[in-house]
Amino acid sequence: MAWESPEARKGMPVLGTLSCAAKRVQSLRETNLLGRDLQVQLRVGVIPKDGKMVVHIMKLTQGDIQEINPEVWATEGKDGCLDIPPIKIEMQKDPPAIRVKQYPMSPEGKKGLASVIEHLLKENILEPCMSPHNTPILAIKKDEGKFRLVQDLREINKRTIARHPVVPNPYTLLSKIPREHTWFTVIDLKDAFWACPLAEECRDWFAFEWEQPDRGRKQQLRWMRLPQGYTESPNIFGQALETLLEQFSPKEGVQILQYVDDLLISGETEKEVKNVSIQLLNFFGEKGLKVSQSKLQFVETEVTYLGHIIGKGSKRLSPARISGIVSISPPKTKRDIRKLLGLFGYCKHWIDKYTQGVKFLYDKLIDQEPMNWTESDEKQLQDLKEKLSSAPVLSLPDLKKEFDLFVNTEEGIAYGV
Repeated sequence: MAWESPEARKGMPVLGTLSCAAKRVQSLRETNLLGRDLQVQLRVGVIPKDGKMVVHIMKLTQGDIQEINPEVWATEGKDGCLDIPPIKIEMQKDPPAIRVKQYPMSPEGKKGLASVIEHLLKENILEPCMSPHNTPILAIKKDEGKFRLVQDLREINKRTIARHPVVPNPYTLLSKIPREHTWFTVIDLKDAFWACPLAEECRDWFAFEWEQPDRGRKQQLRWMRLPQGYTESPNIFGQALETLLEQFSPKEGVQILQYVDDLLISGETEKEVKNVSIQLLNFFGEKGLKVSQSKLQFVETEVTYLGHIIGKGSKRLSPARISGIVSISPPKTKRDIRKLLGLFGYCKHWIDKYTQGVKFLYDKLIDQEPMNWTESDEKQLQDLKEKLSSAPVLSLPDLKKEFDLFVNTEEGIAYGV
């Protein structure tokens, strides 16, 4: 099936051999060279790689685009919504009203959020309310100069009776990629949580205060969809998507892996992966989900997925993940220590003798005294960073073969290979 192609375009500005239907391209900021909408039209992506910004030309051809339902693409002013029963949440029994005052917000932040909130109200993602609860919002400035709405839901999260999380372990998930698979597609769902409707009786918990920058009028708004920043959102959406994917059957030999709202399609041949990728995109379009075209990695021999670079029979850490950890400052609090352990723990399979290497960090958590970061601690931290900087490429396991487990203990620490 071919979808209606765009009308003939005239007077198109040209970037090398790429063109788009825009009358003019103007950057108001020195760093805002290619906005997301322009990247989508040019079918390019600007991504960080090895400390540089690299222009990645998408493999989507005009023929591919004509086979894809245009409703699946995330565009300005269009948000998806799944046809599923409204999500209900369970809170601790009879909790008192949760009232956290709104944080001070700069005029620039208010002005930047005004258009965002106006859009969310128009799309029935937010609605006016008068709730006994209130938690603050923040205006987070993005690289391109626009603002993102973030709600501080920590007090709500503390009082939530959470479902048992069934989000997969990334290491276990990636181990399922067959070594013989050569072609890959990565699909990133846009604002996926907002596709899940929230039950009417649960919406008051997620209310916040909003002051219109031009009129100074204050009111409360609340979410009609599953909010970002809520502790259960990844688990709830992940389960909803997993249930939805039971209706989709890929061609035998092609595999689909799902981690919350990120999907990896893999197979042995380019044709098979392309066909399944197009079919899945059309399936999402029919079901009401939106996909970021600028982040789509379409039928590639090497893709970035969950912070790993996946290729035929191998995986390695992405330069962006490594540089993010290597550049982190020495910890000042136990909270910083836990953050470090989380970052290194995600990469532990690339660090030789990981358990022994991070023991000094765990010792810091046990110590009852105020944290004292010593020269010895700094040296051990730098050793970990150096090991990460020279992390090897790991082979994907061949699950058709038998595995042997070798164990050893050294200075009270157990190792297994």
